Amino acid sequence: MTQVLKQNETLDEKKERSPDYHLLLRDIKSILDRGLTKAYKAVDNLKVQTYWQIGERILREELQRKERADYGEKLIDNLACDLGFRRDELYRIVQFYKTYPIVVTVSQQLSWSHYLEFIKIGNKEERDFYEVQSIQNMWSVRQLREQIHNKLYYQAKREGKVTITLPMPSEPAIPEQLFKNTYNFDFLKLEDDYSETDLEHGLISNIEKLLLEFGSDFSVSGRQRKIIIDGQVHAIDLEFYHRGIPCIVLVELKTKKFKSEYVGQMNKYLNWYREHKKYTWEKDPVGLIICQDKGIEEVHYALGGITNTIFIAEYKLKLPKEGEIKRALLKE
Repeated sequence: MTQVLKQNETLDEKKERSPDYHLLLRDIKSILDRGLTKAYKAVDNLKVQTYWQIGERILREELQRKERADYGEKLIDNLACDLGFRRDELYRIVQFYKTYPIVVTVSQQLSWSHYLEFIKIGNKEERDFYEVQSIQNMWSVRQLREQIHNKLYYQAKREGKVTITLPMPSEPAIPEQLFKNTYNFDFLKLEDDYSETDLEHGLISNIEKLLLEFGSDFSVSGRQRKIIIDGQVHAIDLEFYHRGIPCIVLVELKTKKFKSEYVGQMNKYLNWYREHKKYTWEKDPVGLIICQDKGIEEVHYALGGITNTIFIAEYKLKLPKEGEIKRALLKE
């Protein structure tokens, strides 16, 4: 009899863990994850605000005793001992306040770890640029460090696309401000004789880094998208979507120097997408041709008379060194 009851209990347990139960379990876990994320973010925001107040109070105390040259250093030593802080941590807190003396300039969307990276940047415009990019693209601290290491600010400055203020969310995005002249694909590890297929596969295999390079509001909706024109099948390398415009973005990858025939091909794809894929509330699709190299005059005359919006960009598998970028900026 006992054995029969145990078997019945086992059957009941299996019923309780039906597909509906697993769906419920998944949803609850998702709710908990979102709740914990918000809680951690709230704690980190409180930490930022608290450290700002500590920095302000320490600096105010130092200024009151500014006649004593060594007072600030001794003050930090004593506070570190009595509060259980490390000396370097207190120095960073003071530096944080000096960098952001007005509390309203401290964003609730950024963590203390983000600000630890920002205070290392002496150039205010460069610092503001990375703040805006971090908020717009929702960069993690690791992604922020990676972009600083890759000299994204210098690249944007060279292209005249340094943004240091957040756009109003009610305004639609402008395509001309979204696409770069040069894309950094240095995260790809390709052989010297790589093909367009290798390039495409490498980008899709590194989707997180690819989207990080493109920027906020971009998403990949497909690769090798097939369309049929006059019974002939055409394959579009990558299909993106940008919800800020909003529109479909078609991307063609070329491992050679730009050719004018690429524009005709892209123009054909855009016309087809506008007639067959575009929703009435969307903007017209946009085309992006990414080549290994492009000629300014070739691009200028190839795009002349084209009504569709098509951008031509280069890609680099290896970024120039910081010194080379600075020298190039000085020449302009």
